[in-house]
Amino acid sequence: MRIFQRTAAVLSLLSITLTNAHAATFADVSGTGYDTAYAYLSDRGVVEQGRPYAPLNRAEALKVVLSLQDETKQRAAWYSDNMPTIGLFPDVPLNAWFAPYVETGHEKKIVKGYPNGHFHPERLLSVEEAVALLMRSVGEDGTDATALTSTAIENRNGQWYTAAVNAAIRKNLVASTERLKLGHAITRGQFFSIAHRLLVVRTTGVAQFAEPQQPTAPAPAYVYAQQQPQQPQSNTHINQLPIINAPQPIAASRPVAINTGSQPIAQQQHGSEKYFSISIPKVGITDLTITHPVDPFSADGVLAPLQTGVGHLFSYPGAGGKIMIYGHSSSYPWDVSAYAKIFRQINGLQPGDRIYVTYSGTMYEYEVTFEEAIPAADTSRFQDNGAGEELILYTCWPPDDISQRYLVHAIPVGTVALR
Repeated sequence: MRIFQRTAAVLSLLSITLTNAHAATFADVSGTGYDTAYAYLSDRGVVEQGRPYAPLNRAEALKVVLSLQDETKQRAAWYSDNMPTIGLFPDVPLNAWFAPYVETGHEKKIVKGYPNGHFHPERLLSVEEAVALLMRSVGEDGTDATALTSTAIENRNGQWYTAAVNAAIRKNLVASTERLKLGHAITRGQFFSIAHRLLVVRTTGVAQFAEPQQPTAPAPAYVYAQQQPQQPQSNTHINQLPIINAPQPIAASRPVAINTGSQPIAQQQHGSEKYFSISIPKVGITDLTITHPVDPFSADGVLAPLQTGVGHLFSYPGAGGKIMIYGHSSSYPWDVSAYAKIFRQINGLQPGDRIYVTYSGTMYEYEVTFEEAIPAADTSRFQDNGAGEELILYTCWPPDDISQRYLVHAIPVGTVALR
């Protein structure tokens, strides 16, 4: 697909990105219970954007953690001009915006890689990873093997995160109104709330954070496959962190059907062991890897996921809003990669056809509603309108041309927990 070159096609896609990024504002924090945390961290230059119910990825979270203390903030700035010639992880390019933070975090023993040797900067930050990052940043992750109990946050015995969660419980870093579940993506509001409490405890020297007498209860914690309440939006500047991937919490017009009994054969067949993938049986696409760009603000960043499958922007399955999955329909003659024309046949989809997306252990089933070809510069289809969750497949059209975009629209009709 010749889109995503440094041409009008790239600018068109990026204009969608920037338009959505402008939609966030601190107005959406008011009355959520996270007001104090946002104000506290904003005054220190740590937080520049609202969206309290949106998740954040590992790279974004690391920048926040290192920005909490002058020492690590200055060290990251030093690495910006003094990057080593060999990177720590194969998925952390030396010229990536987050590379200096990864170098600093690794040096300070705040972050580690996964067993496969990768850092996975694009992965959403889980509750346990969030707590571990924050407690390691102040050297208080400990070695406890026996988990303390708390109604605000889960914990388990003998896990790599047990001691860090214990430390957070002892210091009362998680608000009593929260119900944080292990393995779930932590929201920005929840993460900033813990960071705020940690800084207060550290700077005042108290043993634990003093719970407000009458806290304002926040909305339910972000959990995959649950619909989120609609949040007010207005224009603001773009955060330095590229968090346009965060789902916009909106109410769905059509409830998602949860399969609790025996799984239909089609759903058993199309579920995946991958973290994020898509299967479209009608056009012969099976278990195709989906990757959210680490840097969605540049042409190269948007293009990068297309080397291994298809790309993703905006919301996530189960979170409401618009979910874009984009891929090549054509490319240069010399490009014979497996993904150079992966979306060339999506015009063969018809209303009623099924699309299966696996995301974080859950398979989401979507039903095609309609298809359309639109001008390349038209970004209106990706503006949240409160109509509910919608999956949109996106590619250049017609094949070997960049004058239009072909969009396949689909709505959620069911989910299946795979693990």
